[in-house]
This record gives sequence, C-alpha cells and structure tokens, in this order.
Amino acid sequence: MPKSNLIIDEGNTLCKFAIVDNGIITDRAVGTNADDGQLQEFASRHQIGRIISSTTRSTEVKLPAPLQRIPHVKFSTDLHLPVSIDYKTPETLGSDRIAAAAGAATLYPGRNTLIIDIGTAITIDFLTADGVFNGGIISPGPEMRAKALHHFTGRLPLVEITGNAQLQGKSTTEAIQSGIANGISFEIEGYIERYRKTVDNLLVIAAGGFAGFFFRNNTDIKIEPDLVLTGMNRILEMNI
Repeated sequence: MPKSNLIIDEGNTLCKFAIVDNGIITDRAVGTNADDGQLQEFASRHQIGRIISSTTRSTEVKLPAPLQRIPHVKFSTDLHLPVSIDYKTPETLGSDRIAAAAGAATLYPGRNTLIIDIGTAITIDFLTADGVFNGGIISPGPEMRAKALHHFTGRLPLVEITGNAQLQGKSTTEAIQSGIANGISFEIEGYIERYRKTVDNLLVIAAGGFAGFFFRNNTDIKIEPDLVLTGMNRILEMNI
C-alpha cells in the first residue's frame, strides 16, 4: 500500500497538518504546534512515507519521536523548487510565501499570477508566467489591525473581524470593523488594479484563513484555501 505525505505548516498562530495522497488532501487537522499530542495522534491514523515541515516562527519544527525516523524535508530556499526566486534577501523570505507561489505554479502553470494571502499578515506577491517569484508586499492582517487599534488607544474596544462590514459604521465597534474590512478590501483592490494595468492576462488567487471573508462574492478571484499545502507537497515530491 502506498504511503502518504505528511505536510506540517506551522504558522504564526496555528499549525496545520495534512495528509496528501496522489496530490489530493485526504485528511487534515489543526493544532498549536508540531510537538503537541494532536499531531502524533493525527499521524498515527496513517501510513506516513515522507514529511515536509515549514514554520514562520523563530524555532524549527520539532517532530514527535515516532515521526523522527521518517524521511523529513525541512523547508528552506536551498531546496529544489518549482519556481525561481528574484528577491534581494531570499534568506528572509517567508516559507509560506514561497509555498504559496509553488502552489500557484502547480495549480495554474504558465500564468502571470498575483497571490494574495490573508492571515496574521497580508502578503501580495507576483509570480510570472515563466515561474519567477518577483516579491511583493507585506502588511498587517485583520486581527493585527484590530489589536493595534485596541492596544494603542485608551478606549477603543477589541472587535471581532467580519467580512460583512458596512461602509459607514453606526457604532464605534461597527466603525472599527468597517475600517478594517473596507481598508483591507480597498488596499487589495488597489494592488489588483495597478497590476492589471501593466500585466496581461493576470490571474488573481486568494489564500489564507480570511480569504473567504473578503472574496467569497468575487468571481474574478480564485479562492484556493489549500494553496500553501499544495505547494509544500509539490516541493516535498521534488526533494525526496
């Protein structure tokens, strides 16, 4: 029986685990970090043949002891990648941004692609049709904006994030929610418009935990919630 790929994506807030068989995600879970009991229990349900892990945190991913005997790829820019990197400081480039680009190249090869990832931070990166990662922007994500307004003011409340904010908030809470949601929407729309003026046949992909909040009614944007996991699986298969 063929063994599965285990993908571990340790983000700023949560750690995602996924099982991939023949390029298809067949099982998934979410934990706080890779060495909590949840990963070990999740992995025990499957025959694991190889593992890839990445982290945006300051420490390396620590695998539970039973998984340490399995061939393991630690994400880095030194690996064989399905994209090439045009970036002044590749050693500082987040693994999530590279993996998202790899996912875009896997799902939509040969396309000029704008990759929008909305999570703890917002990244907007450009991948050329010939597979060159050209960099992009990083800005605060929805929850970071909400926390900053609460932290750096005396009376503004900490609000929940909503994708249904009105243009004009009728309370302080609604005004903050409107400012965050509409501010992000206008910011992203501005980048898309600017790129479309200079790039032919531009494909726009949205990923990350908040992609559905902002783009669920936009048919011009492809929502790919598993873009990073898809890219990590492709990189794993290129390196083991």
